[in-house]
Amino acid sequence: MQVDKREVERRFRRSMGSYEEHAVVQKRIAERLAVLAREYVEGTPSRILEVGCGTGMLTGLMKRQYAEAELWVNDLVAELCGRTGERYGIPAGHCLPGDAEKISFPGTFDLIVSASTFQWFAEPEAMLSKLGNCLRREGVLLFSTFGERNMQEIRRVTGHGLVYPGLRAMEQLLSRCFEVEYAGEECHVIEFAEPLEVLRHLKRTGVNASGVPETWTHGKLLTFSRTFNECYGMDGRVPLTYHPMYFVCKKKENLRN
Repeated sequence: MQVDKREVERRFRRSMGSYEEHAVVQKRIAERLAVLAREYVEGTPSRILEVGCGTGMLTGLMKRQYAEAELWVNDLVAELCGRTGERYGIPAGHCLPGDAEKISFPGTFDLIVSASTFQWFAEPEAMLSKLGNCLRREGVLLFSTFGERNMQEIRRVTGHGLVYPGLRAMEQLLSRCFEVEYAGEECHVIEFAEPLEVLRHLKRTGVNASGVPETWTHGKLLTFSRTFNECYGMDGRVPLTYHPMYFVCKKKENLRN
């Protein structure tokens, strides 16, 4: 599936009011990234860029963890970028709305962080090179994306969804610009009472931008529910798998700014 950035923007804008209540896995991911930052980032970064800040789950953790740092935030959805900036006292000039693959970032940074965003990039290799060039010498890129088992139930039942890389494939891609200091993965399985609740969860978190159909007829909903239950139903519950991967990367010395 090719990512339609306009559709991604539209669906995440629509889920702004419900995202934080329902994005329970994304909250755990942000917390895990904050722990990795404490373990792997030496000293106190003076300049931090967050790519894909969303509603600010990771932003708030970075703000508390590095209170003296100059923090810059970006998001594809301009309203999210602005709201997160206001929420955490980030100057308006440090809020950078727009497609991270297309806009310019001001200067260089000691630390670049990103949670649950990399899967939306159309040209991940070019984006990694761009971020590498935005890092200062010895700068760190700390981010999460999703692995092969992510939303596996949705892909099997609907035939739609993103194609996710494996951990080793992602490490290989990163190795062109970075020294990978940490790579790890985990799975979180959320259970729902019925398949329709899975669809509601995807809509409330904006994740249905990953290719799940927007318009459902009564017949399609019945087919979806029946197939989902046949494939995954157990004891009156159905699962949805999230497969986050985490990376801590140091900029290679020979990478130019």
